[in-house]
Amino acid sequence: MMLEILNNITKPTLLLDKNKYLLNIKKMAYKAKESGIGFRPHFKTHQSIEIGNWYRDFNVTKITVSSFDMAESFTKAGWNDILVAFPFNIREINRLNELSSKSKISILIDNIETLIALSFLNNTVNFYIDIDTGYGRTGIPAENIIAVENVIKHSQQIKKLDFSGFYCHAGHSYKTNSRDEINKIHNKATKDLSNLKTVFAKYLPRVLYGDTPNCSLQSTFSGIDEITPGNFVFYDLFQATNGSCTEDDIAIAMACPVVGKYKIRNEIVIHGGAVHFSKESVMINEKSIFGKTAQKNETGWKPDSNPLFLDSLSQEHGIVKIGSKDLGSINIGDIILFLPVHSCLTANLMKQYITLEGDQIKMI
Repeated sequence: MMLEILNNITKPTLLLDKNKYLLNIKKMAYKAKESGIGFRPHFKTHQSIEIGNWYRDFNVTKITVSSFDMAESFTKAGWNDILVAFPFNIREINRLNELSSKSKISILIDNIETLIALSFLNNTVNFYIDIDTGYGRTGIPAENIIAVENVIKHSQQIKKLDFSGFYCHAGHSYKTNSRDEINKIHNKATKDLSNLKTVFAKYLPRVLYGDTPNCSLQSTFSGIDEITPGNFVFYDLFQATNGSCTEDDIAIAMACPVVGKYKIRNEIVIHGGAVHFSKESVMINEKSIFGKTAQKNETGWKPDSNPLFLDSLSQEHGIVKIGSKDLGSINIGDIILFLPVHSCLTANLMKQYITLEGDQIKMI
């Protein structure tokens, strides 16, 4: 079936290996169960109603999303416990009121100013305080106990707003180069979050935590009540280079036609550019690349023992430098498979998947 699918490809196409995908879910769900913690996966990675339903076979009932658009789509699909893991945008108060009448919606808050808009809630809404343990993107620094306390106290003045606990995405783990660095980030995060849980124990706070590197690699989650990873379902070259997965675990691949061949430069050009892959790059063999070839076979793909790299991108074009000996083995019109650098961004750009069984799956 795989070769038949490739024969019918005319443009950049995102392929999905459902078996790898399900295995990735199974392993993470099992880890959560064995650790005695909840599993609230982030659906921003796949953004698909059909794919989201595959989680139900692993007893997943609570999910994480990154926007109210996603929350609305998954509410319509029957998910009724949804965390919108993005700083609450006060301009969306009307949407929050609408959705919270249909589903249990939780939001993130990290400042008192946002609380003011929530005085106009029509329905009970739970909130988690976004905690920064070193990432430096959003959230109250974990050491700022006074700021955390102020948010909790001010929230108690707002009817229908319930404090549920703390949320942390230790996203700086994506920028690490070693297991030791990831361990340090995890140890600090769990220590910080456990401290907050102790300091504010009278509120019975729950702690939500989840970045794919740590959720994939760590075996202990002291003080954590739920993990919320998302990228683990697909994985990608980012995760493979930092040791979160192997290339065998990567469940999506970009299939791109060869449209140009230039012997004088020892380069080929594929139809597949920044609008398909994104401009994310990763360092492999001391050079920055935008994708790495996988070896196709009758059932899917496997790691390439002699890989080529996507060396540069423009909007629609991708350039691959290739040795003169290998140039003759590639023809214009051939389909080459590339593992993406960042699967979340690639999937978001492509908007749909083709499974290895030939099924088309659209994103919301």
